[in-house]
Amino acid sequence: MSPSQHGSVSHWQGSFVCNCCLKKPGKFNIQTLRLHEAEKQYTCAYCPKRFKNKNEAERHQNSLHLREHSWSCTALSGPEAAFHQNSVHGADVCGYCGDEFSNPPQWNIRAEHLNHVHKFGKCNQAKKFFRADHFCQHLKHSHAGTSGKWTNLLEAACMKDEPLLERRVNSTNSRAPGS
Repeated sequence: MSPSQHGSVSHWQGSFVCNCCLKKPGKFNIQTLRLHEAEKQYTCAYCPKRFKNKNEAERHQNSLHLREHSWSCTALSGPEAAFHQNSVHGADVCGYCGDEFSNPPQWNIRAEHLNHVHKFGKCNQAKKFFRADHFCQHLKHSHAGTSGKWTNLLEAACMKDEPLLERRVNSTNSRAPGS
């Protein structure tokens, strides 16, 4: 038997399932389902998920759908992008660990450092991080990175702008229909 769809409700073997509670669906009779729906007046403008208060809906939209930036190791154009000039000493600094390298650059030494110490280019190149702190954890665990001023420069070099999503056509405001 297949479920029948009625808006945001699925009817399955004599009980109703709320489709807005994707993490842990509850089975309801029609009266408890209507009470449940009334509790969740705020609908996401980008997906069918519903929320009890406006702040929860906005936090969901901002963290899941309105991501302005992402961080990825693929954003580094090459080994050169992993080094930044230290204005105090005139040397270049490794963006992963803060080690200093003299100028003029000896790229064979720097490339060996990146490949052996930081496993440059060896991580999952398709992986994107939508929070800078998660990207820093990736640098620490996958690339033996250490935190410091140099990490901020590497973060900036690995950051990309993300395209904005379009709102759902039937979502004209943040409140659920009929409320």
